[in-house]
Amino acid sequence: MTYKYRAAQPSDAIACSQIIRDWGDETSWMVPIDHLESMAQFWGDLFETDLAWVAETDERIVGFCARCDDNIAALYVAPEARNLGVGKALLDLAKADRDWITVWAYEKNEKARRFYRREGLIEISREMEIFDDGSSLMDVEHRWNRSP
Repeated sequence: MTYKYRAAQPSDAIACSQIIRDWGDETSWMVPIDHLESMAQFWGDLFETDLAWVAETDERIVGFCARCDDNIAALYVAPEARNLGVGKALLDLAKADRDWITVWAYEKNEKARRFYRREGLIEISREMEIFDDGSSLMDVEHRWNRSP
């Protein structure tokens, strides 16, 4: 399968939000995720002001990464495109012009944390995130530094 990578546009926000919702639905420990419309509004606004990329094939978006300054705000890949290099390619785009970046991943998200370690990010801090419903998840900050 061939994937194309391009800058995200506000019109991509619904497809990107659906990838997040699908991930939330398949992840038993994840708290309920916002409604599709409010998420799409958030991502559409972010795509207008910050750097973001999408991966697509056959005119279908299968992954996206958003970077705000030196922080990865999101990196999600649809199930059918996982373990095929899409996440790595998106992360590489986010790292391309940076000396360092950070990304947060929940402690329970073992697959994402393993991916980030493999890509050279190391854990630097932890913080408990408390949600509106009173539940909480440990959030882990990872950092990548460009080699000198």
